Amino acid sequence: PRASSTRRDLLLTSLVTSAGILAGPKRGEAKATYDKRALEELTKLFGEAIELSNKGDAGEQADDAWSRIIDFDGSSSAAWSNRGTFRLQRGRWAEAEADLAKAIELEGGINDADGYLTNNYGNALGANGKWDEALSAYRQASFAGSQAGDNDLSEISDANHALGLLQVGRDADALEEIRGLLRRDPNFLDMRAAETAALWAQGEAEAAEAAWNALQNADTDTGLYSKQFAIARVQGRWPPRATAALSGFITVQSKGNALDYDGKLRTYDFGSK
Repeated sequence: PRASSTRRDLLLTSLVTSAGILAGPKRGEAKATYDKRALEELTKLFGEAIELSNKGDAGEQADDAWSRIIDFDGSSSAAWSNRGTFRLQRGRWAEAEADLAKAIELEGGINDADGYLTNNYGNALGANGKWDEALSAYRQASFAGSQAGDNDLSEISDANHALGLLQVGRDADALEEIRGLLRRDPNFLDMRAAETAALWAQGEAEAAEAAWNALQNADTDTGLYSKQFAIARVQGRWPPRATAALSGFITVQSKGNALDYDGKLRTYDFGSK
């Protein structure tokens, strides 16, 4: 099955909602490593940390809870991954990258790591400006999804890769990948919006308008991608240059604005080619 819009929101790219799934300790590894009492304690700590992470106002408490698990067992890739994901959600880019890198190391390297972890690692790398590495991570996450038969993971990682290409100015390549995703899933509304952004970034105003009309025809139920709501919909999930391109289209300007990873407003010029 294709990824639902809710699942896409949880997994799709770079800023606050680039989460992933908070997970408990891996059972097979835990049974091989701990006695019964230690396993019960570890499971309890994970439960507490996950509960705190799901509360919107328990930031430091949740972070401390993940840190306690790491102190209890620094070899738990799930603990490092979850703390890194939690920090990623809160814009603590450097710390998130370090935690996720450690989790990948503990899982035997990026070729063997969980695909959702690798996707989140790509998000952290991109937020820290390491886009070549981020694009590579997204490709690996997509491959992991295809190997596991997880279409959701493959589709989201491919979407993140396409948006990453937009961020680094590879607009034609981004457009090709976006259209490939839409051939696979015509109802992928986020990629219909991204098609508009990519075309506008290339100066193809008429084609961008046609892509936008196709998006509006597809988004008849929610209205989440109307001109009134579209930027709020993608801000914080897309890289800033992609968001700025969509903003430029909506405001009919060759320049577009978006919040950068440092929280500052940045202007991108799509008129100078």
